[in-house]
This record gives sequence, C-alpha cells and structure tokens, in this order.
Amino acid sequence: MSMNKNSKNKKGANLTAYVVLLIALILVALTLGVISCQVEEKYGLCDDTQSTGLVYDPNATEGGWNETDTDKIIDSLNQKVEEGMINISMNTSPNFLNGTSAGNLMIVNESINRYPQVVEITRNDTGELIYKSGAIAVGSKIENAKLAVDLDAGIYECTAMFYNVDPTTGGYLGCAGSIIKINVIQ
Repeated sequence: MSMNKNSKNKKGANLTAYVVLLIALILVALTLGVISCQVEEKYGLCDDTQSTGLVYDPNATEGGWNETDTDKIIDSLNQKVEEGMINISMNTSPNFLNGTSAGNLMIVNESINRYPQVVEITRNDTGELIYKSGAIAVGSKIENAKLAVDLDAGIYECTAMFYNVDPTTGGYLGCAGSIIKINVIQ
C-alpha cells in the first residue's frame, strides 16, 4: 500500500509540475506578445486604426534635417524676419486741446526700418478709424496732426497700427500695433 501512495504522490507531483510549467509558458507567451505589440506600435509596424484611429502616413520616412540644411533654413528665416521687422515709435499719450485741434502724435518711422509706414488709429470702444496718415518715409516723422473726427473732451483708449508699405505697389507688407490713450482736453 505504501507503493501505491508513493506512486500517487509522484503522479500528483508530476501533474503539479506540469500545471506550473504550463502556467509559466502561458505567462511567457503573453509577456512576449505584449512586448512584441509595444515594439510594433513604437515603430509603426502594427495597424492600430481600430483602437486609436491613428493612421501613419505611408509617405513618411525616418530621419530629419541634417545640420547643414538646418543652418541654411535658420539663416533664411532670420533674413526674412529682419526684412519684416517693424520698429514703431509714437507718443502713447497724445494731447489735443479740443476735438478739432492738432495733437502731439510724434509718429516716427525710424531710420532702421526698411519701408515707408502708414499709421491708423482706431478707437477701441467703437472700432471707429479716427486717424490715418499718408505714407511716412523711412527716417521721417509726423510731430503734430489733427484727427479725422471731432472728439468730445475725454480720454480715449485706441490702437495705433503701423503698416509697412511696399514703396512700389503701395500694398501693406506687415504691421505692428500699440495701445495708446488720446486725451482731448476741452
């Protein structure tokens, strides 16, 4: 009877070892499957469109700009930025004795600019255009000017927009602006 018991113990031990081995193999297979899918996703190898909606562009290739190309691109962009720079200068609190008098706008198209400028001043509360200059040559200024409208006494928050103007076509090339406060005294 003791042999029968040992035989059962050996069969039970073998069965337990096979079950543990089978579970271990299943866990290894699952782990490899997860790792494999992660690698495929990382390198765009698996079709993931059903779960994420992400579709990789078939025209995309691995790589980026080489350093020489990057330097040329940066130089070209810096040149374009420099060409389009707008230096604006004006009195940000001009005073007008009354709504029909000239005020000290002191608009300057600095000599470091490349293009003539046109300046437009618009009231922020109504959107009304209250002043528009003609073209101001590079290195020139408008010290005093009248507004296009007769404003009542008060302080008006406005936006002064400076437009670079193509001297050949008159077209606007770019702009910059500033908030100003116009003070009409009486």
